[in-house]
Parts: sequence; structure tokens; C-alpha cells
Amino acid sequence: MVTVDAFILHKIPYKNSSEIVRLLTQTHGRIDVVAKGSRSQKSVFKGQLQAFIKTTISFQGKHALKTLTQAEQTGLTKPADYLNQVAMLYCNELLLMLNMDEEQGIAVYPVYRDLIHKLNSAESVTLLLRYFELTLCRLSGYALSINNDVADNADLVFQANHGLVVSHGHQNCNAETFRRFINRQPLNTAEIRGISRLFRTVVNHLVGGRAIRSRELLQK
Repeated sequence: MVTVDAFILHKIPYKNSSEIVRLLTQTHGRIDVVAKGSRSQKSVFKGQLQAFIKTTISFQGKHALKTLTQAEQTGLTKPADYLNQVAMLYCNELLLMLNMDEEQGIAVYPVYRDLIHKLNSAESVTLLLRYFELTLCRLSGYALSINNDVADNADLVFQANHGLVVSHGHQNCNAETFRRFINRQPLNTAEIRGISRLFRTVVNHLVGGRAIRSRELLQK
């Protein structure tokens, strides 16, 4: 039996009263487990399998789909604003759409944990999401860096085979804005929008062009 801290990313009804629970764990990365009888009124898992709350879980099994044996919420939470909750859903959706191996999942766990904590009370979510996307890009093999000789006023665009390149005609963000973003320096509203346009292209590539439902809610 393995006991580990985890976050619930998604739940899928399974057979009569069970669920497949998709998790991000501290020591095993992304795994799926079966929570037997979790949808029944008398389930030992009742109220313990909620998203965005750190949960200590135990699981066992020799196959890829493990069996959940225990779950206890150990993190503190408070009701978040609607936009913040949608931002959390967006993060979960990205993690589920990316084919992350165990090492990548373990690496992203502390970043996700800290992000969820910040999103519970953040007044603005946009830059928090962009930095999370940057982490996912780096874990996926895209460094998203620019050479020192690129002029500050040069506009940037993402190309799958080359990363960030100087653009002619695309106005996402310029090199100076991107450098300040990477160094976590203050950005104004227009610059944040430019960074968001750039990362929309990057994320679209990471997920293979598939629709991200929660992103549509963020834009409403």
C-alpha cells in the first residue's frame, strides 16, 4: 500500500456506484485510481474527494489502474470567487490533456500546490496562469527563451519547431515584455494581454489543438 499527498483533478462515474479518480500526486505524478462505492451514501470516501484541496490518499494494486483504499482531506480551503474557481479548473484540464510521465508529474506537483493556494485568494488570475503555462512548457521540452541579441522592440511568435522567433506582422508581445515576464517584473494591462495572446498559441500546440472548455469560461 502507498500513502501520499495528492490533488483530485477529475472524477468519472464507474460501474454501479464507483468512480475513477484522476490524481496528481506528490511522489507518483499523474495516476488514476478506482474509488469503489464512492458514490454511495455510506461511502468512506464521502466528502473526501473534492478538487483543489490537498488530500492524503492510500492506494494499492499491481495494475495501471490502482484501487483507492483511504482518502482524507488535509489541506485548508475557503470558498473562492467564480473566476478563481474557473482558473483552477483550467489548470486541472491542462494537466489532464498533457501526456505527462511520472517524473514530469512529480516536478509539477509543488508548482500546482502553490498555485492552488494563491488562486484561493488572488485578485487577479491571469499572470498566475501564464506562469503555470510556462512551467508546463518547460516540462514539455519548450524552453521559450530568446537570444540576447534580439531587439527589445522585436515582436515574438511561437513556432512548434523553433520555439520563440521574431515575427513580422504578428503583434503578440515584444521581446522586452517577454524578458520582463520571465524575470517576473511588473507588466501593465496591455503587456499582460500580449503575453496571453502569445501563450494561447503555445498552449494550443501543447494540447494538439483540442478545445479547452474552461478557457472559454475564463474569456466570458
